Order: sequence, then C-alpha cells, then structure tokens
Amino acid sequence: MPVLERSFFEALDRADPLGGFRARFDLPGDRVFLNGNSLGAPPASTLERLRTVVGRNWRDDMNSAWWKHGWLDLPRTVGDRVGGLVGAAPGQVVVGESTSVNLFKLLCGALGGGTRRTVLTDSGNFPSDLYVADGVVSHVRPDARIRRVGASEILDALDDDVAVVMLSHVDYRTAEILPMQEINERAHAAGALTLWDLSHSAGVVPLALDADGTDLAVGCGYKYLNGGPGAPGYMYVAARLLPGFRQPITGWLGHADPFAFEPEYRPAPDVTRLTTGCPPLLSLVALDEGVALTAEADPRLVREKSSALTGRLVELAAERLARFSVEVLSPVEPDRRGGHVALRHPEAERLTRDLAADGFAAEFRSPELIRMGLSPLFNRYVDVWDTVTALERLLGAGPRVPAREGATGEPARGGGGRR
Repeated sequence: MPVLERSFFEALDRADPLGGFRARFDLPGDRVFLNGNSLGAPPASTLERLRTVVGRNWRDDMNSAWWKHGWLDLPRTVGDRVGGLVGAAPGQVVVGESTSVNLFKLLCGALGGGTRRTVLTDSGNFPSDLYVADGVVSHVRPDARIRRVGASEILDALDDDVAVVMLSHVDYRTAEILPMQEINERAHAAGALTLWDLSHSAGVVPLALDADGTDLAVGCGYKYLNGGPGAPGYMYVAARLLPGFRQPITGWLGHADPFAFEPEYRPAPDVTRLTTGCPPLLSLVALDEGVALTAEADPRLVREKSSALTGRLVELAAERLARFSVEVLSPVEPDRRGGHVALRHPEAERLTRDLAADGFAAEFRSPELIRMGLSPLFNRYVDVWDTVTALERLLGAGPRVPAREGATGEPARGGGGRR
C-alpha cells in the first residue's frame, strides 16, 4: 500500500460534499478540535439567537414571552427535531433534564410494578448509567436487581425475570456499535423492554428507533448535536407505550392541564407526561440551533464521511504509530464503529496533554486511552493527517508540527459533560 501524503487528504477535503458546513461553526482559531464526541463546536448562529432571546424577547416581552415565542412548546418542538435525527415519528421525543435524570425517569417507568425485577445491562456500560440504575434499585424498586454481563453475553442472559435491557448503542470507550434491532427483537421475544442510551450515536450514526422496534431511549444534546455545555438531554418513548407510561418525577408541566393548578396529578395524554418543571429555556434555544444545523445535512453523507474520517485515522494509526506500541481499540470494520476512535498507549495522559500544547484537542480516558471524536460537519480529512503526524513526532519520529493558535497544553477530560 502506498504511503499517503497530506496532499491526498487535502484533495479529499476539496471534494467533500459536507465541506461547507465547517464555516457555519465558530471554531477556535487554527486548533484541531477532535473531541466533538464530548462537546460539539458552537454553531455560528447560536450566539445571535441567544442575543435575540435575552436582549429582545426576554427584555421586551417578559412573562408573555413564554406564549408569544412558543417557549413552553420548545421541549416538544425540539424533541421532534431530535426525533427526525433518530428515526422517531413526531410526538415520541421530548427534551427534558440531563441524560442521567431522564434515564432515571425511563428506567423507573420500565420497571413499573410488574413481577419482573431484573435490569440487564452491559458491565462496560457508561458508569453514570450504571450509577443511575443502582439508585433506582436502592431508592425506588428495592426488590429489583441489576445484572451486569459482557456486551457479547446480553442475548444469552435474557430470561423470564428481565424487565428491561439497558444499553449504550455506541460504547463510550471503543466506539463499538451494538446491534439494536436484533437486541430489541430478542428482548421482546423474552418479554422484556429495551432502554438505549444514544449519547454517542445521535447525529453521527444512523438510527431508526421506530423501525427497529425500540421501546425507550435517552441521549444528550452536547455531543454531535452541538447544543453546548450542559445542553439538556432528551427522552424517547414509543407511541405504543405512551398512554400507560408512568414516570416518577411528576411535576406540573407534565400535568394534563398545568395551568388549572389542580391539587391532584393527572398525566398529560401525550409525550408531555415525561416532562417535569420549567424547561431550561436558554439551553433549549442553543440546542435548537445545534439540532437544526445537524438536521440540514444528508444523514447518508454524514455517515459516509464519519466512517471515512475514522477509517483514515485507524489506517494511519496502524501504519505509523503501531511501532510505538499504540493500539487501535476501536473496531476496524466501519459498520461496527461509531464516530470516534480510541487509541491505547501507556503514556496516553501525557500524549493527550502534549497534543493539546500543539493545538490538537483530544481526550484522555483513564487509564490509557486517547479518544478522538470526529464530527463530519466541521472536522476535515487533513485534521486526521495532522493529528497522526503530531502523535508520531511526540512518540519519537517525524517532523514537528507547528504549534497552533489557541493551544493550551491541557488534556481534555470531558469537561462538564457526562461521558
């Protein structure tokens, strides 16, 4: 195989049908931003939208702005936008609190009051999801139990006591994609529900929640949806389950008639029953901008470019970094790989810090992973070549890549995000 030069990657960028999206993000100077799987870049339109909401709508209209500008409807309208990205028909997705709180709500509803009491999950699932499940069992359903098995053992572990199978669609470390449709079908055949975390999927990996028979799902808004730090998460409940679905945090805006101020709770008949209190308006507005921009891109092209970007990174890492004991932990097969790539090395923390000093923002994941999330909407093919070249130099060979504008020297660890 011929050695690829930077000019090859420059040519890929010139031919990229999604290349125009990069200019619509407010990116930090000449830095290479490779942790979009933890926090996406801000759309250029977000700041002006927030200025309008704060400096005009809020200032001029005060309390009437909730109705005049449709603020109270945003959890549903933004939810439907997200639904379009994850393969859900309108009326099944709503934006609410953080992903962890949303997971708590849906897991409680999935366990319900039935006789089944087991939550079946992957032992390598994102820790926060496991913590939430522990909390549900400890405080809400003490007769339930959590069974943790390896991802490859999930289907064999299904039995007549499993109430819900709780999984992440894309592994937060390796980017391994689990077979959603197959797991849904096997879980249903065993009489169980499925609850998926889509945080590393939505906006970069094709999803078809309705077509694949998914029951419940949650996800965050600050990764590939570019909703900003602390962006609210979302919940999906299949339409067939909504009429009888009960969630535990029954606040006033989930009421059938919230402004009647009735003393007794009556759940809304639709997806609004999943909501609780006042929506986080400014965060919702920012998320709306990110989701709207993401939805403009052809999802087929997004997936093709994501697979190509991560594939080139896997290829270059194997070709140029393996001799330095760098191991590619992500699947080689594109159909099994999500939107990020994990490289393992004993000095991963130092390397991530040194990359940052040269203007390459990646993430360190303990104990020895460098995690690189590539967004098809703003990352370029040359970003992949430049990053591998920088890593090669840091490991002892190759030319030095000039320090980039805005370099900080601090390794990214996920910031205020949850994964």
